[in-house]
Amino acid sequence: MLQAFTLEFVFHFMLIFSRLGVAFTTFPALGDKSIFMRARLVFAVLVSLVIYPLVAEKLPKYSENFSFIVGLIAIELLIGLVISIGAKIYFWSLHIVGQIISMQSGLGAASFFDPAQRAQVAIFGSFLFLASTAAIFITDTHFLFISGVIESYTRFPPGEMLNIQDVSKFVTHVINDSFILAFKMSSPFLVVSIAILVGSGILSRLMPNLQVFFVVTPAQILVMFCILYIVIIAIMEKIIEVIGSTMQLVI
Repeated sequence: MLQAFTLEFVFHFMLIFSRLGVAFTTFPALGDKSIFMRARLVFAVLVSLVIYPLVAEKLPKYSENFSFIVGLIAIELLIGLVISIGAKIYFWSLHIVGQIISMQSGLGAASFFDPAQRAQVAIFGSFLFLASTAAIFITDTHFLFISGVIESYTRFPPGEMLNIQDVSKFVTHVINDSFILAFKMSSPFLVVSIAILVGSGILSRLMPNLQVFFVVTPAQILVMFCILYIVIIAIMEKIIEVIGSTMQLVI
């Protein structure tokens, strides 16, 4: 009797940890590579133990069929990825915003190595990425991720195969919407940059001997920093809003 209970518990825990572990690895902030892998694993294990009583009755019974167990775990891994991929894609749109701001401010060459992406990234993109990570924890959005995993057991019962067509439509919609969102959030910088370029062109025509590039560039950088100071709160609120709405759409 004890052995059967132990096998049942381990089997259920593996299913919960498979879905939760992949989701936590992909979720914004929680899955950031700056957090130690061991810390993320320990956190996922603890949360799996906490939510086990809440979802245990929705889990299938233990079976000694090895292929059945592997199939269930594979489905759980896929469900965990689907739950979290939408929020992650919207989170990545901040790098597009940062790249646009860097190019429009004249600081496109100001980049450094980001260990999370293992590539050179724009300094504004890295700043927005860190600010939004802090905003997720400040606004308790990370608790929404945990509740989303719990609610997903009602929307996606364990062992039930996902509709690939619905998943592809969802991912396509999120990718398309994330690009639109990125350009909307960067629109103030684009408008101001166009105004500065038009003014520079007029100034160069009125004063041909003036080195417009050396005069305008410092002012352009200062103006972009002022615009960022004005709209940074609105950008953070919008990205938190779309991440939350994505979780509500999934669950």
